Amino acid sequence: MPDRLTHLRRWAFQDVLLVPGERADSPPSISVSFACVLSQIDQIAKACEELRPGCTSGPDLKPWNSLELEIVTPENARVIMTAARPYDPNSAEAEHLRGMGIDGPDD
Repeated sequence: MPDRLTHLRRWAFQDVLLVPGERADSPPSISVSFACVLSQIDQIAKACEELRPGCTSGPDLKPWNSLELEIVTPENARVIMTAARPYDPNSAEAEHLRGMGIDGPDD
């Protein structure tokens, strides 16, 4: 529906409906996150930067064992693409998770 609704589908049951809204003055403190496959993070960053240079930051390694890319849309929405990293029981991330009471598959 041009100018009224954009329907995005990545895989089955991974749908997003976008509707036009007012552009915020700055990105909000809250964000929306989408899970993706680790190998897709660089492709997503490249595609976003081609469309809107400077709109991404990262990707950054997180202590919860993910790699995350932040994207700020033209509407100033903050979108986080997050991808799980392979679990390494000897990593700092695994130690961080254990410290929170979360055991990994090898623990």
